[in-house]
Amino acid sequence: MRYRDAKKLHNEDQVRVKKTGQVLSVVETAVTPKTVTVLCDNGEKYHHTEIE
Repeated sequence: MRYRDAKKLHNEDQVRVKKTGQVLSVVETAVTPKTVTVLCDNGEKYHHTEIE
């Protein structure tokens, strides 16, 4: 996912992990100038490039 799309994510939005294809819900996002970290309902944090 691109940075500009990832920073628009809201709680409970659905995302898919690129590596596994698993669909997860967003719990929280942390936006920095070059990175978006997404905490999902499985307890894992993902970099914005790891999800779609």
